[in-house]
Amino acid sequence: MNVIVITGTPGCGKTTISRKISKRINAKCVSLNELATSERFIEGYDEDRDTYITNIKELKLYLKDIINQSSKNNEKFIIIEGHFADIVPNEYIDLVIILRCHPDILKKRLEKRNYKKKKVKENIQAEILGNSANYIFEKDLECPIYEFDTSDITVNQTLELILKVITQNKLEEKYRFGKIDWLEKLSKKNRLNEFFD
Repeated sequence: MNVIVITGTPGCGKTTISRKISKRINAKCVSLNELATSERFIEGYDEDRDTYITNIKELKLYLKDIINQSSKNNEKFIIIEGHFADIVPNEYIDLVIILRCHPDILKKRLEKRNYKKKKVKENIQAEILGNSANYIFEKDLECPIYEFDTSDITVNQTLELILKVITQNKLEEKYRFGKIDWLEKLSKKNRLNEFFD
């Protein structure tokens, strides 16, 4: 069985892409965000950050059970998606896809979702700093890691690129991990102060 982790800042397309991939390759799709906000794992609510507080330890144990059960059921693929997908234990991960989005476009996407201004700002800052990518990097994984900029390509174009990685295990070098750096790009344009106080 292959465990595919799809991560990225909220608004980059994780859930949409993951669901489409799961249909195309007949894979189980696990949304960490849906699991985390289920009553089973909620420890509280952070009013200031407008987000739930999740019992990560319990969620990890449950996630291991899901993966092990999928393996016993001889499922070929399982997709685990969420912006905190770095909680998936290393030994289970076969492939990581990190979805990225230019901060200007991400801002529009998050505002469309009616996120509070503070939450929009926090997520844009996380994307600029590459938090999702950094969390994956810190795991020191031995599996392939790819980054896709979803800013200017359609959902279907993103889907086809990722399917190529999954089914053929090959892709252009430009999608290899570490090629997207919003911090450097915005710094060169003297735009960082627009996003950080």
